[in-house]
Parts: sequence; C-alpha cells; structure tokens
Amino acid sequence: MITYNHEPYIRQAIDCVLAQKTNFPFELVIGEDCSTDGTREIVFDYAKRYPNIIRVITSKQNVGMKKNGKRTFEACRGEYIAFCEGDDYWQRDDKLQIQVDYFNKQPECGLVYSDFDVLTNMLYKKSHIYNSEFSATISPNLTDIISKKTDIRTCTVLIKKNLMNKIIDKDPYLHQGENFLMGDIQMWAEVSLLSKIGFINESLSTYRLLEESATRSKNRVKSLKFSISDAEMHLYLCNKHKLSDTFKKRYE
Repeated sequence: MITYNHEPYIRQAIDCVLAQKTNFPFELVIGEDCSTDGTREIVFDYAKRYPNIIRVITSKQNVGMKKNGKRTFEACRGEYIAFCEGDDYWQRDDKLQIQVDYFNKQPECGLVYSDFDVLTNMLYKKSHIYNSEFSATISPNLTDIISKKTDIRTCTVLIKKNLMNKIIDKDPYLHQGENFLMGDIQMWAEVSLLSKIGFINESLSTYRLLEESATRSKNRVKSLKFSISDAEMHLYLCNKHKLSDTFKKRYE
C-alpha cells in the first residue's frame, strides 16, 4: 500500500486489509511518502496498534510515487503481492483468500485480477471490465493489455512475487527508473508474455476516481505530462516487443 496525502481514505484502505479472512498469514507493508495532511500520523497509529501485521516504510523526505512503490515492494516478504493504494479499498473480506484459492487451482497463472467497482463523487458505479466468456477461455495477451482492451486495475491484482522480480530484473529501465510516470500497465503486459493471467468475474475491489491523483489532474500541464509519458511508455513496449505499426501509430 503506497500512500501520499490520503487522509480522507487511508483508514478505510487499511481496515479493508485488516478485515481479510484467510487460512494463511499476511502482512501489510505501507509506503508512506511524507504526507502533509495527517496521513502519516494515521498510518503510524495503525502500525503501533497492529505491530504483527503492519510495517511502515518511509523516510525523512518525499521520494515520489515510483521510488515509494519500489521500496515498498522490495520490503514485502510474501510469496504473493496484492496492491491497495491508499485511496482505494477491497469491499470483500475474502478477496485475498479467493485469489490464493484461484492460484492453487490454476498454478500456471502468474497473476490474477478481478472485476471492480468505481467510486465517483460518493456514488457507486459497477464497472464490468472484461467479458466473462472471453476471459474464461483466453488469458489476456500483450496486445489486449497495451490496447487497454483488458482493464487490469492495480487494486484488483494478486501476483507471484518471484515472477514480478524476474520481470523487473530483466528490464530495470522500464520497471524501476523514473523514465515513465505509469508503473503498472507495463508490468501486467510483460507478465502476459511469461505466464497466463487469470480473471475472477466478481467485483472484489473499489477503485476511487478522484479529480486529483497521480494519474488525473485538473491542471492541464500535469495532465498533458502524464499523457505524454503514457504514450512514450507504450511506444517503448511496442518497439521492444516488435508490435505492428498499427499499434505504434496510436501512441506516436
């Protein structure tokens, strides 16, 4: 869980993890990036109350989303990694158990994700992100993910840590550096080249759509910078994996 200035939401995000009912142990590693709104105090209060579950990764100064995500991931000790950023939450208390059970039944999968709800202006909207018949027979491939035909939201993902490490080590420029503002789509895309991706056709998580976030902004300059970085990242993937000019033209 990475967080920065999520004071209105962070309690719900942490509580949804603590509420998980599983037949295996889990930890919650929170990357707190020197918030200025009270998030930091909330996070440390939870860590004090749940020392056997929660660990906080932080520093004396803000390091930015990419470095915060990297250090938080590296601190995780589990076989699987699940993600819940500080403004999202899991509405199902069996979210982790459902996904681990899926891995046990489908060991060829390296990643499993689910459908999700979108919360906008305090109103729930159900978002069906993937046709159940298609997902039941075909694992999404590289072009499905790059073209955003498949919408894999980070808060829905459970991934095998050793697979994620392998992908990062093979291309640190793509996955570790400050070269691209986006950090998740390229990971899911390259997972699809090494393993199957599973889909659970139930909403297990809620994605909170905010007016101002790491990926959205009312500031036109900030919004444009993110769009350009997103296009550059997709072009890098297209060139790296020798995709057709049709795909490349979308981002050029």
